Amino acid sequence: MLALLATTLSTCTGPAAKKASKQAGATENRIARCETRSCFLGLLEYGGQILLAKEQPDGTFEEVYQVRRKKGSTLRSFTHGILSVATLGIWNLVGSPIEGFMSSSDFIVFRVTYDPQGQPIKVEIQGG
Repeated sequence: MLALLATTLSTCTGPAAKKASKQAGATENRIARCETRSCFLGLLEYGGQILLAKEQPDGTFEEVYQVRRKKGSTLRSFTHGILSVATLGIWNLVGSPIEGFMSSSDFIVFRVTYDPQGQPIKVEIQGG
């Protein structure tokens, strides 16, 4: 009985369930909370890039960023766990590729205007 319980619990934490529960990325709220250029640049660690960087005639500087959107779902992860238990682990063979497809590139694009001293003065989140 104990072995069955251990096997059941281990299949609930299969790769598909783990992938569904947590995928790194940024959110609009996290972007809006940034108050320095280094904070915006730190968001690039999520597979982002600077799409445009140009200095304006008035001395301000503008950058357009693209960062990966955070994805993840506790409900989706739980569902993968249930399916894994119900199929005695076979679901992990099907669920992992499905989660790989679900984590396709989905980005947030945003524009930041900096004053001549390099402090952000305006953030426009344009979506993805």
